[in-house]
Amino acid sequence: MNKLLNFIGTDAGFGKSNNAAYYEENNEFILIDCGFTVFEKLRDKVDFSKYRFINVIITHLHHDHCGSLSQLILFLWFRYGKKTRVITKCKNIGIYLEITGTTKEAYEITDQYKDIIFIETEHVKELDCYGFKAKIHGKNIIYTGDTKIIEPFLKHMDNVSELYIDVSKNSDVHMKFIDIINILQNLKQKGIDIYLMHIDDYNYISKINNGEFYFA
Repeated sequence: MNKLLNFIGTDAGFGKSNNAAYYEENNEFILIDCGFTVFEKLRDKVDFSKYRFINVIITHLHHDHCGSLSQLILFLWFRYGKKTRVITKCKNIGIYLEITGTTKEAYEITDQYKDIIFIETEHVKELDCYGFKAKIHGKNIIYTGDTKIIEPFLKHMDNVSELYIDVSKNSDVHMKFIDIINILQNLKQKGIDIYLMHIDDYNYISKINNGEFYFA
């Protein structure tokens, strides 16, 4: 199993390790979400000095997905003199960074980055939320972010090698794993590797999964 994304954590919002992942390409570091537990893990794990560019994709503004974003940006700016590129379509990202005291010179915000296509989805009514399709090392992936519906992503499944999907035991704002197993089985039969993430109950998900899909 050689998945394209490296995960820092796969826990749901109240877990110990916020759901976040990263990959490296063309001397760039690309982080997917930066929740409140993520900066501390990255600081001890990653040598940021070797990268030409540091990029952070933000799927939505819940604290477990952006809670240490400002801290990371300030760390990269003051420790390494590196400006962070924040890649997102979240409409309030500028306000978020401003009210958390993030030096404006230390970052730029864009919703355009190489082969990333943002996919708007439904999670909570208070926030605009997105997953995305991306090409990594020549292969296409879908990353749902937090979502309670799978439908927005199904139309983007052509030529996809890996699907990273939010699953839960019983949540009104996340996809219930039991409700989408048949869909995931059909996608697997088409040759898509499926990785489960943002797990709220590992014992339950493991029992229902029965080894059929990978854990991210």
